[in-house]
Amino acid sequence: MNGPERWLARLDVVGTVAFLLVTVVSAISDADPVVLANLAVCTVLFVVGSAIWAWGFVLAASRSRTHVIDLAGLFYLTGSAPTSTRRLFLGLWFAQIAIAVGSIATTSPPFGVMVPVFGIGVLTRWAAVNATFPERTTGTDPRSRRSAPQ
Repeated sequence: MNGPERWLARLDVVGTVAFLLVTVVSAISDADPVVLANLAVCTVLFVVGSAIWAWGFVLAASRSRTHVIDLAGLFYLTGSAPTSTRRLFLGLWFAQIAIAVGSIATTSPPFGVMVPVFGIGVLTRWAAVNATFPERTTGTDPRSRRSAPQ
């Protein structure tokens, strides 16, 4: 992936690897420091993912004034991103989902169930700025307003 948004891909990879490591360690040990580390990592990923998702959604809403943004393109990169980018972000998100499902059976309590919010948040933020959507054919001027009520 090239461009100024590479930091999102790196963030997603680092978050996914951290989640995998803390889940594996938590599956092996239920010592209090391990449980607290699991809670901390999962909570940080959930909170950061929620914030990034909200940021991306606001950017997408703003962009929708000039582009026709569909939900499949925004949340799943369907038809809106290069195949390699789509595979990277969806692959990391699906890995987070798989790790979260595995954490249900291997860790107690399974804090990991909230982590996939991180993946969809990063994906949404990337799509809001970089995905390709068709331009609106009418009302493309962001200063234009709807007619006044009659």
